[in-house]
Amino acid sequence: MSALFLLPGLLSFYLAIRGRINTAFLSVYLPALLLLPDGYSLRIPHIPAISAAQSALIPIGAVGLYRLARKGIPSLMDALVVSFVASIAASEVLRERVMNDGIFAAILAFISILLAYAAGRTIIEPGLRFAAVRRFVVLILFLGPLGLYEWRMGQSLYGVIGLKVFQVTNVQTTVQLRSGHGRMAGSFNDAELAGIVFGMTAALNGWLVYLRKWHSAAVLGKPLDWLEKYHIPGLMLLLFIFLTQSRGPMLAVGVAYLLLQIPRFKNKKLAMALVAVLIAAAAAGAYQYFSKYTDVSDPGAIVDEQQGSAIYRRKMNELYQPIVEQGGWLGWGILSRPILPGMASIDNEFLLVHIADGHAGYILFLLIVAETFRRLVVRSWRLEAPEDQAFSICLLGAMAVLWISVTTVYMGEQLPQIAFLLIGWSQSIQAGSTGMAAMPEVAAHPKFAFKRVLG
Repeated sequence: MSALFLLPGLLSFYLAIRGRINTAFLSVYLPALLLLPDGYSLRIPHIPAISAAQSALIPIGAVGLYRLARKGIPSLMDALVVSFVASIAASEVLRERVMNDGIFAAILAFISILLAYAAGRTIIEPGLRFAAVRRFVVLILFLGPLGLYEWRMGQSLYGVIGLKVFQVTNVQTTVQLRSGHGRMAGSFNDAELAGIVFGMTAALNGWLVYLRKWHSAAVLGKPLDWLEKYHIPGLMLLLFIFLTQSRGPMLAVGVAYLLLQIPRFKNKKLAMALVAVLIAAAAAGAYQYFSKYTDVSDPGAIVDEQQGSAIYRRKMNELYQPIVEQGGWLGWGILSRPILPGMASIDNEFLLVHIADGHAGYILFLLIVAETFRRLVVRSWRLEAPEDQAFSICLLGAMAVLWISVTTVYMGEQLPQIAFLLIGWSQSIQAGSTGMAAMPEVAAHPKFAFKRVLG
């Protein structure tokens, strides 16, 4: 039965060779990416396990790479992403104790990072922006009933179905409990990762809110227009984040909400400067609070699981520093990294990259983060149309949710694909490419259905 997970890949390949790459992206890849867990995968001998989303991405990413190669001189981000994937490959192949494991890790990095980046860089703009954002939001909203079930029952239907129907064992059948309730994980197999995706989606949904405000209501389509009229998608996404009970995404969404206020102001640069000051002040306050909150020398004084989790993250960052230095420029490899007693989980993507991929991978990773923010800020200044400016800022909010949140969790499951898809998208934003022209508009009807004929 697990062979069915290759069906999205076959369908995507068929559509790609028929020249229907947009359909493959919107109707095959995005549903597989957002609605099917990464653990829904098939392992074929001599190649790594390929998930349903990755199989759908391969033909689309190949087209994206071809288009990217034909663009000529690469951008700074193009060079950074290619170098980062090359750095991961070098670390994995040269440092893993079992070379096959390193080769498999390098292949998966190529698919989930470089192909996803190429797809976002070349497939969406121009013309597919609106359809992609709307499809992203709607698909995530479909996870609501499953999340409520997880909250109430503490059980993952994805894990149960995967085990009983597809014999998949790497999707959890239960979800983590906190405060007496299950933490919503949806198709992402982890509540923190789900919270990040929900927060990023909430930021993208902000653009649909602005579109409805500035354009004809019919541009969204009747069902979504009615929902947006009462802010139901935004409220549902905030509810989803609450159901994950993940503090990192909650704080990050607060930052994104401040960024999403920028399009309301006439002077965007001044508004952005004010928001930057507010975020810096909030960050300083949060750091002071976190330092005091985790400064507990007696384990018996820990109040609850949340405080224990925060203390774990602080000690983890401190105790792994000598291992980081010993790893040198290439690191240890993701599977061969040393594990400290009681600290097998590295709940910080920046630290994990530094350990696994060394100084080279860590520096490239930081440069990717910086260039993502720089590019979106500059584009929001240079674009003239309000909807283009708003989209750059909403995407900036989504990236803020991502990079802030991964300081508290690893970038696993489908998150690398989603992250680098949006990073590639951020590099290709074009003026006037909203893509609303293909959407239904209210037709202007003449006063009379027939011409009057005077005889």
